[in-house]
Amino acid sequence: MSLRTPLLAAVCAAGVLAVPAAASAAPTVVAGPLKVKDYEMTVMGTHGSPGLSVLFNRTAGKASQLHSYSFASGATVKVKGKKASIKADLGALGAVDLMVRKLGAARKGVVPKGCTGTAGKSRAGTLKGNFRLVADSTYFNTVTAKKLRAQVLKTGSLQCGTNGGGDPAEGPTTLTATLDGPAGMLMFTASRDADGSVSQSAMRMDDEATTAPATVSHVISAPGGASAFSPAGDFASATGAGVSPFFSGAFSFAGESMGSMSMGTLSGDLAAKFDSIGTQAIAAASPDAMLMPPR
Repeated sequence: MSLRTPLLAAVCAAGVLAVPAAASAAPTVVAGPLKVKDYEMTVMGTHGSPGLSVLFNRTAGKASQLHSYSFASGATVKVKGKKASIKADLGALGAVDLMVRKLGAARKGVVPKGCTGTAGKSRAGTLKGNFRLVADSTYFNTVTAKKLRAQVLKTGSLQCGTNGGGDPAEGPTTLTATLDGPAGMLMFTASRDADGSVSQSAMRMDDEATTAPATVSHVISAPGGASAFSPAGDFASATGAGVSPFFSGAFSFAGESMGSMSMGTLSGDLAAKFDSIGTQAIAAASPDAMLMPPR
C-alpha cells in the first residue's frame, strides 16, 4: 500500500493534470498544502458533490504517514467561470467558507510517458475566508486558516499501465493481521516481492459512531530491507522487524496450511507509531493473521 495513493490521488494526478477516463469530468478544487506541524494539509472537493476530504500527509525518508477526514455530505463545492468556492458544515468538527474570485489562466498538462489520451487543465488562485477543523485533541488539535492556495483541476482522458499483452508479474508474498477494537479496526500488512523488496503498512479505521460526521482513517507505509519480513519456504511461518521511524519492535507468525495459504496468529512487540492516535500495539495482541504465497 502506498501512502501517497490515498493522499494525493487527485493532487499527484493533477501534477500531470490527467487521470483515467473513468474519473468524474466535474472540476475538482484542491486547496493547500498548509503546513501543520510535521504535516502538509490538503482539502479537496468536486464541483456538484456534497462530499469533502481533508488530508494530512508527512514523510520521513521513504516512509509516509497519512490522516484522512472524509465527509460524505454537508459540503457545497462550486466552480463557475473564474470563481470557485468551498462551503461546508462539518457539525461539531468545524466549518468551511472559502472562495476564490479570480482564477488564473488555464494551464494544460502533459500526457505521461506510457499513456495515451488527452491531458487535463488547471487554474490557480487563492481561496479566502474561513477554514476550521477540529481534527483531534492529541496532535493536530483545531486547525484554522484564512486563506489557502488553490487549484481547480479539470481531468483529462488517459489510458495507462498496459503491458503490451505480456504475462502479469508474479504477485508478492503477503502477511495480513487484523485487530477489531472499540476505537476502530487496525490492519497490518507486510509484503515481499519476487525481487526481495519489502514493504509494511498499517491502517486504522476509526469507529464511525465516534467520529461522525467524518470517516477518519490513519495510514502508515514504509519500505524495508529483507529483515522486515522473512517468510519461510513452506509459508507456514514468518518473522519480521518494524521499519523505523513509524514502526517498532518485531513479530513472528505461526500458522497452519489451509489450501494455498496459512492461517495463524502474530506474536511479538510490533507496534505502529501514529502521531494522531498514538502508538498502536499490533503483535502483542496476538491477532488473527494470514500468510499468502505469490499468485
